[in-house]
Amino acid sequence: MNEQCINPYPLTKEVSEALDLIKAKDSKAVADVFHAIADPARVKIIEALGHRELCVCVLVELTGLQYSALSYHLKQLKDAGLIASKKEGTYLIYKLTSKGRSFQKLILRYDGGA
Repeated sequence: MNEQCINPYPLTKEVSEALDLIKAKDSKAVADVFHAIADPARVKIIEALGHRELCVCVLVELTGLQYSALSYHLKQLKDAGLIASKKEGTYLIYKLTSKGRSFQKLILRYDGGA
């Protein structure tokens, strides 16, 4: 870390190096994931998919959203790499990815669990 200002408390070399790494890092991917879960409907979707794979019709019932609005939310979660989908006959089934499962655990820990 650049010592251009007078610091009232000195930084250790280890902390200074860690701060340099943080400064140089591109944190957009992490911020994008937090943006993707920054909606109550998407939090519910992640929590529900933590129990099992679900079809769109169940997610519509769960969230109370119209299909078109739900589709928007699912796309946000999918683009962030939190969920994946597969087609089974006429049903579109969604599930958590490993990244999604990690965030589901974080949500449960913050929320106190279900």
